[in-house]
Amino acid sequence: MELEIDMKTIICLLLFATVAFPHGGKDHKKEIAVKQDTMTIVGKDTIAINGVSKNMIGMKTNPVISKEEPMNLNPSEQLFEHLHNKLVHFPIALGVFAFFLTLLNFKWKNFDPAILISILIALLFSIGAFITGNNQSGPFIGTAKEWIVKLHQNFGLAVIINLFIWTIFLIIDKLKKYAWIIGLIVFILILSAGFLGGVIAH
Repeated sequence: MELEIDMKTIICLLLFATVAFPHGGKDHKKEIAVKQDTMTIVGKDTIAINGVSKNMIGMKTNPVISKEEPMNLNPSEQLFEHLHNKLVHFPIALGVFAFFLTLLNFKWKNFDPAILISILIALLFSIGAFITGNNQSGPFIGTAKEWIVKLHQNFGLAVIINLFIWTIFLIIDKLKKYAWIIGLIVFILILSAGFLGGVIAH
């Protein structure tokens, strides 16, 4: 009986030793699995590590401490910089304004002079915006946005042509009742050109 107890005790001790001191008695904690970095390489340049852009990793690990200096406003120098961006708002605003006056004119019939003046001023500014826009298109040549710039230019040219046609329709009495159709075309062209301009700028 004593032999049986001793055997049970020995078996228990062996089991305890196996659980308490695994792998030759070494003090093991759970090993942390180290995941190897996955690198995306194009040509000979590493462009991403673990799916994150290399530039973004640099931004995270090296935060910019210095604050950006406020921009100095110098109207005499900046007045003639990026003229297209400054002029283009006038034909947009005046063209849309003239179209809404055209809609109001269906009921009140007294906005003809205001519509004509708005269209003439919009036409002058649209010509200026088109010329200055062509001058600013150089940096986009050979870039992904080049085709959008060309499409934007085509819409701008279409706005100029249709503003001119709208003016003729307002001056000639026989055509005046159809002027709203040209106004609608100008309105759609202005919105389209403005949308493309926004895509290019941002």
